[in-house]
Amino acid sequence: MGGFLGVLGSIVVGGAVATATTLGVISSQTGPAEQSPADVSSEIVVDYGTASN
Repeated sequence: MGGFLGVLGSIVVGGAVATATTLGVISSQTGPAEQSPADVSSEIVVDYGTASN
């Protein structure tokens, strides 16, 4: 009986961790532009430095 409760507890805790992680990732990716890691609507500017000849 104890083994069954341990397995059941592990499933519940694992599910809770997975749910919290998924919701955190979704929340961070769908936040306002200033809080998101990337803004796909912004212009891409790559500064390679200056060339001297």
